[in-house]
Amino acid sequence: MQLQRKLMLGSIVVFAAGLAYAADQQIQGNSLTVKNPSTPDKRKITGKGKEKTSPNTINGNPTTLGGSVTISAGGGSPSAQLCPLPQGTSGITGKPFWSGDAVKGFKYKDSKGENGAVKSAQIKKTASGNFSIKVVVSGKLGTILVTPPNPGTNGCVLLSLNGGDTYSVAFLVGDGLITNKGATLYKHKKVTLQGSCVTPTTTPTTSTTSTTTSSTTTTTLYGSPSRAFFDRVIGLLD
Repeated sequence: MQLQRKLMLGSIVVFAAGLAYAADQQIQGNSLTVKNPSTPDKRKITGKGKEKTSPNTINGNPTTLGGSVTISAGGGSPSAQLCPLPQGTSGITGKPFWSGDAVKGFKYKDSKGENGAVKSAQIKKTASGNFSIKVVVSGKLGTILVTPPNPGTNGCVLLSLNGGDTYSVAFLVGDGLITNKGATLYKHKKVTLQGSCVTPTTTPTTSTTSTTTSSTTTTTLYGSPSRAFFDRVIGLLD
C-alpha cells in the first residue's frame, strides 16, 4: 500500500510539473452587446476590449492548443456560457480555425458554425502597443445561452489561450454607460475600470494539535487547470 501510494504521488508530481498555471491579464473594456430580438437564432453577442499603450502580452499558441471564451451577463436574470475554440481544420473550407502568431496576434474563424456559436475571436497587439480583443457569437451558428439579464448591470468576456494566459474584459457594476431594453438588449460601453472574470477559488485547510483544532480559509486565483485538482488528489491519498 505504501509503495502504491508513492508511485501514485510520483505520477501526480510529474503531471503537476507539466501544468502551466496561467495568469489572468486584464484588458480595458470597449463594449459588450447582448441581443435577443426574437427567436434564439436571432441572438447575437459582441464583446470588445481595447487598450492603448498596453503592458499586456500575448502568452499562448491557440493554433496548436486551441482556446475558449466564456461570456457572462449579470443583473436581473444572470447567465453565462463557455464556448470551446478548438484548434484544427474546417471540414468545409479546408482552412484552420486558428491562424496567426504571438507577434501579429491570433484570429479564430468558424463562419460555418462547425464548433458552435462563436463566429470569430481575435487577440492582437500592435507595434505601437495597442492591445485588442474581439469576440462575435451568432445564434445562426449555434446555441446561445446568454441573454439580456433584464436589467443588465455587468458582464464579462474571458478569452483563454490553452497552455497560456486568460484575458479578462470586464464590464463592472456602476461603471460606464448601460442600455437596457427589457429582455431584448443589454449594452455596456465606455467603461473606465478593469477587472477579472476569473472566479476566486476557496481552499479550506485544517490543522490539528493534541489540544486544539483550527480551520483557516485562503482565497487564491489560479488559471486552468486548477491547483485545487492537485490538492484534492493528495487528500485522497492520505
